[in-house]
Amino acid sequence: MAGRCEYQLTMIPFFRKIRYKLAKDGQFLKYSRYAIGEILLVVVGILIALQINNWNENQKKETKAITDLLNLKEALNEDIASIESNLMFNKTRLRGIFYILKHSGLNDQAFTQMKWVDISKNQNDNHIWKGSFPDTINRKFTDLAFSMLGRGFGGVALNKTVINELNSTGSFSNIQNTNLKKRIGNYYSFLTQRLEGFAIEEHEEWANETTRFLRDNYSIFTLDVSDLKDPIGPLKNKKDVEHHLRYLALEVNYHCIWSEEAKQKALDLLGLIDKEVERLNS
Repeated sequence: MAGRCEYQLTMIPFFRKIRYKLAKDGQFLKYSRYAIGEILLVVVGILIALQINNWNENQKKETKAITDLLNLKEALNEDIASIESNLMFNKTRLRGIFYILKHSGLNDQAFTQMKWVDISKNQNDNHIWKGSFPDTINRKFTDLAFSMLGRGFGGVALNKTVINELNSTGSFSNIQNTNLKKRIGNYYSFLTQRLEGFAIEEHEEWANETTRFLRDNYSIFTLDVSDLKDPIGPLKNKKDVEHHLRYLALEVNYHCIWSEEAKQKALDLLGLIDKEVERLNS
């Protein structure tokens, strides 16, 4: 500290001499203008450097956002493929339930108070059952219909790796499009509410209840009825069977309706992502 004070005391006379000389020579005003110009140049240079730095940072964020959105798009396409496969399975299961009801002489009409998924036609790419669904008794379809009654509902493999990473790393904030961010949040919230957790557990519980009921009351082990000559025969005109099967049909239908909604939300998101990526690249 003492050294600094000595240095400052030494420099003060030096600057006084320079000021005195400038004043004497009449160059003080000229020097002042020059000094101000130099200061302004330095300030402008700093501002330009800051602007370039901000632009570079924004470019990095936009590049990262594009990468994240493309990764999210890939995850959504995987979700859609899985949802479609699951829908195919459950639509076939639902058709099988109404098939058993019909040939058991029970009520096979859909509940009119709610929306029902379309199972009037079979999909061409259905790997579970080829060709159109049978209207008359078909032993192969009978075996298939019974085997599907108690199957699980958790067959939708949802890819949440990308969205979880975006949330955990804070990269989700790089997406500046507020509408897109909202729609992404809504999509994953819908999946959690409808295709995971409690919703699935509730569907599966009634599927298990139906298979236990048929086993305990009619000695039908639904997973394999190939040893029974006529598995539908014992169920004819049995109202307790109608109750269980129709309620199971309701659960399967809910799952199909929600799966179709999830698929549509994913498709809508793909369109929004494409537009945002195009905007960022322009």
